[in-house]
Amino acid sequence: MWQFHQRLRPFTAISFDLDDTLYDNVPVMLRAEQHVADFLADTYPQTAELDVLAWRALRNQVAAENAELASNMTALRMATLQRTLKQYGIADVERAAQAAMAEFLSARNRVEIAPEVHALLAQLAEFYPLVAISNGNADVQRIGLGDYFQAAYQPGNGLRGKPFSDMFNAAAQHLLLRDAGQLLHVGDHPVSDVQGAHTFGAQAIWLQPAASGKAESGPATRLPHATISDVQALAALLPR
Repeated sequence: MWQFHQRLRPFTAISFDLDDTLYDNVPVMLRAEQHVADFLADTYPQTAELDVLAWRALRNQVAAENAELASNMTALRMATLQRTLKQYGIADVERAAQAAMAEFLSARNRVEIAPEVHALLAQLAEFYPLVAISNGNADVQRIGLGDYFQAAYQPGNGLRGKPFSDMFNAAAQHLLLRDAGQLLHVGDHPVSDVQGAHTFGAQAIWLQPAASGKAESGPATRLPHATISDVQALAALLPR
């Protein structure tokens, strides 16, 4: 389950990515994006020609134009909605985009967390302070994980998304860490999680399930300290 690439040094806190790290986010997003496409088509029939794939292509186009938006999924989706609804002649674009975003957030926070993940986080939280660091917009309270995390960070309010160091730095300050290496970050993405953690100076564990296609998302420029194929492998971090 563990493949070590560098020696794992002592650490005092653990940060977690959320989407595709603590649960499978693919079906969640498929449902949420379909829900929003249906909502917009019903509310603004002129947009009915845009299916989920079309909305996704528009979002990717906006992301390609702005690197900071690409690491802030909430701002990216809002910018895509605003631009597209304006192009379709929707009156009061801001209100329309906010309504669509509210529908999306409601749907995307309908997440089922496996009982074994709850158990693992509860055990880890007994020995380490845990924080969530995510580029997405899952709400740890709404998805039922709030009891385990001392803080949760997402892009916004002056914080850029991973692989920028802003959220890692905010977490380290909150945790009163003396050194960035005291933070162990766990995530599924080779760039935002592994490269982002290294850039900040934290240690990194890359969750790469056997069937994962995350390597296609872009190669990491730095090796993680370790690679695991199942988040349950983190039970090995518990004091014996």
